[in-house]
Amino acid sequence: METKKIEIIGVGILLISLSLLSGCIEQPQAKGTLELKITDKPGDLNITKAWINISTIQVHKSGNNTTAGWTTIIEDAKDFDLIQLRNITEYLGKENLTVGNYTQIRFNINKANVTIDNVVYNLTIPSKTIKLIKPFNITEGETTTLILDFDVNESITETGNNKYMLKPTVKVIQE
Repeated sequence: METKKIEIIGVGILLISLSLLSGCIEQPQAKGTLELKITDKPGDLNITKAWINISTIQVHKSGNNTTAGWTTIIEDAKDFDLIQLRNITEYLGKENLTVGNYTQIRFNINKANVTIDNVVYNLTIPSKTIKLIKPFNITEGETTTLILDFDVNESITETGNNKYMLKPTVKVIQE
């Protein structure tokens, strides 16, 4: 009888230990894909070229201390002439991400210039890091496509004495 109790207690301890250890084993997380594109809304300024150099695009996942955080989508700098992107989209990159809710996109604009009436002007960029608050979801096995739609006419302002500033106006469109 005493041996039977010891066996039952032993099996109970074993089951409790296994259930506790199962929480320590990291389970694979479901993944989905984020694809990013870029375009420019058509405008009516006399700008013939609006060149920007974008680098380090990241997205922020919401969640708790262990699941929330930033994920880098693109690290390499890429050059774009936004005027050439009017009414078309160009591929930026894509990345497999953990399923969940994402709340923000941020990227850096390293350099920019604009051509107006065949004269090239370097653009002052007050904040090289652009933050876009646009929640989106990544769903398991699906691709979420986001388009960063620049509005050159709203983004470039003349500050006087042939000086221009880039304050990016960007809308995030989900396809």
